[in-house]
Amino acid sequence: STSSGITFRKSLGRVSRRFRCGKIDCCQDCSHCTAKVLGQCRGGAVVQAAEAISEAAKSVMPYNIPLNGWKVIFQAFLTTLNVLCWLIPLRSKKISENKLALSLANAFSGGVFLSLAFGHLIPECAHMFEGYNEVTPYMLVLSGYLLIFFVEKVAFDAHEIMHEMEHAQDNKKQGDDSNGPSSGRSAVILLGALAVHSVLEMTALGLADSFGDSAILTLSIALHQPAESIALLVAFLKSGMSKGQIIRYLSVFSAMGPIGVALGMAVNEFAAPIVDAIMVAVVAGTFVYVGATEVIPEEWEDSQHKWKKFFALMSGIVSILAITQYTATLEM
Repeated sequence: STSSGITFRKSLGRVSRRFRCGKIDCCQDCSHCTAKVLGQCRGGAVVQAAEAISEAAKSVMPYNIPLNGWKVIFQAFLTTLNVLCWLIPLRSKKISENKLALSLANAFSGGVFLSLAFGHLIPECAHMFEGYNEVTPYMLVLSGYLLIFFVEKVAFDAHEIMHEMEHAQDNKKQGDDSNGPSSGRSAVILLGALAVHSVLEMTALGLADSFGDSAILTLSIALHQPAESIALLVAFLKSGMSKGQIIRYLSVFSAMGPIGVALGMAVNEFAAPIVDAIMVAVVAGTFVYVGATEVIPEEWEDSQHKWKKFFALMSGIVSILAITQYTATLEM
């Protein structure tokens, strides 16, 4: 190009001036100038082409639906699943009595959340914080862990409330109604805790940068939600509320998913990259909490089927690790 030719002539001019002033290494100067010009006329184009190809590869989506479109589809699927997980048992209690299936699915989802946190989200947010204090992303992950810990264990003891509800349900089956229906306050507190939990989980889906990440997150949330929905349903059944009131409260819980996805998509689309990085770190911390502090202790309180649950947990970890590593190779 013309600009490259001018640059080359200027460089040769500098060589000529140096030659008049004293002894020089012509080969070294010629190599330097040639490399500089070729870098300007070829290297930049190569880099730009590589970046364009990479962006085009990332933008290719199944059925030509954009990534945000897939997020909306996944969110609609998860919201529908959430509603069905409490609406169907509300009509027929037989489904919620299959405790082994729910337990294995919950253990598998615990492995999924841990694998996503340590094998994907934490390394990603550490990369996003390059140039900052190296401990910053890890302290933000800890902040996410402590946030959900505070909501579920300090502000509202969600675990204890669930146990009280299960105990009351067992007493009712045995014909012991001495405790009477529990107040609606405990059920509403549990609803608040699980609503915050749901928003943070679904925010991760909104923050996802690829179709693969979105699909994996959808799978993990879909496996985890039934246990939460049924536990919340049991709490409201024991509160003595009418079915109409229970449906209204649980509809509020189901609405938290779309709010979380919309929040994540807004941050991903409009906020500065550092805000995106902070959100990813906080979500990673909540995933660590769900897997390590919520699912594992809850499932291993009962020693029955412990080997089956351990196999389900490890299957979740290994399968998601394999999927994330494979998708990473496709994006390279």
